[in-house]
Amino acid sequence: MPSDLRRRTAALVVTPDFAKFWLGQALANLAGKSITLLIPLVAVVALNAGPTEVGLINSAQFLPLLIFTLFAGAWLSGRAHRPTMITANAVNAVLLALVPLAMAFHWLDIYLLYVVVFSIGAITCFADVCALAYAPVLVVGDRLVTANSRLETTYALATVAAPGLGGILLGTLGGSTSLALGVAAYLLAVGAFLTIRHRAVPAAPAAGASQGPGIFQLIGQGLRFSWRVPLLRRLTLQAAWFNLFEQAVLTLYLVYAVRDLDFSPGLLGLTMTIGGAGSVLGSLFATRLGTSFGAARTLIIGMGLASVAPLVIPLVSGPKALTATVCTAAFVLYGLGLTVFNIFSLTARQRTTPDDLLAPASATNRFVAFGTIGIGAALGGWAGTWLGLQTALVLATVGLVAGWLVFAVSLVRSGSDGEGGRHEDPAAVPDEPRPVVAAAVAAADGA
Repeated sequence: MPSDLRRRTAALVVTPDFAKFWLGQALANLAGKSITLLIPLVAVVALNAGPTEVGLINSAQFLPLLIFTLFAGAWLSGRAHRPTMITANAVNAVLLALVPLAMAFHWLDIYLLYVVVFSIGAITCFADVCALAYAPVLVVGDRLVTANSRLETTYALATVAAPGLGGILLGTLGGSTSLALGVAAYLLAVGAFLTIRHRAVPAAPAAGASQGPGIFQLIGQGLRFSWRVPLLRRLTLQAAWFNLFEQAVLTLYLVYAVRDLDFSPGLLGLTMTIGGAGSVLGSLFATRLGTSFGAARTLIIGMGLASVAPLVIPLVSGPKALTATVCTAAFVLYGLGLTVFNIFSLTARQRTTPDDLLAPASATNRFVAFGTIGIGAALGGWAGTWLGLQTALVLATVGLVAGWLVFAVSLVRSGSDGEGGRHEDPAAVPDEPRPVVAAAVAAADGA
């Protein structure tokens, strides 16, 4: 192998053990993200599930994030990473295999789907937390940045493409075969983790060493700080509001596209997969938008695109080619705007939060923002049943727009973009006034 090719290959894989871990994570993410759309579609096609049932399935998929995420880190502390990753993906493979097995023997039931997706979601919470802790064990020094970049890129691609891919597979191969491929992906991930040679166990705290604040104390500090700093409070509440109505929209769209727009599962998946390219565009244009408009206005623009674009979905009518094109375009703009918002929101939180409170404050943001996803799925399904799919979709998209307007007005009134609305650093969001941050830190530490 030529020396320059060897150097490029080494830069790509970072270390042999990391390459195996990266492959395993990519396969696990592909399986996990594809079933977020695949299993609800199986319910619609095989069980004639209505919006309420689809909403409960989506709620069951995301509810574990609210229940288990904060405690997974504490439980995993001091435990070996490799056996945990192997066990988690093996259990997920067995759980997912129950669905095609039930279909083959004609005893598939909606309640089985509830149990399967909730259980996979719970196991995945622990696997994801473990994966975050495993990368620094396998890769040390400056190469850790490169390794994290590889993992984040793979995760983003799986998030964008895998759900739509699940719909495409269902339309072309059928539900049982598509689910079997998901099982195979989990098992291949197990195989990749088994080949990792690293066996070190994280060191336990020394006897008599200070244990530091407990998990509940850290959660309390993060909650108090995030509420007392206005910028963090606005960003967290907006994320929670958006996720509530976004999940209602996505839940309703699965049924509305099949029932009212007459989309096949493959076409539905295609609209979301192609639309996911907006996330890639958002990552490419984020810096340019920040340079042109300033960080705070870019936050408003990004959230505006993500909130307004879905409004056209329940309003479009006409030939299937037209409705599919409009829905795809809506998902492109939605993905573009949401990615831009997420990039600048993360930067704002990092710049505003002191280093010693960054972890608990980030956990607070994730807990509050992600906690509304399951609620939104259930509410969307209920509204679709009682109000009708199109009416419920209109109300959910209007809810997105209303939240964005309140967020935009509050951010403009705060004057957080400075006098000129531009910054030399396109990713910069000015900190809250230092007395405000200092008071919030004191309040968070003093309780």
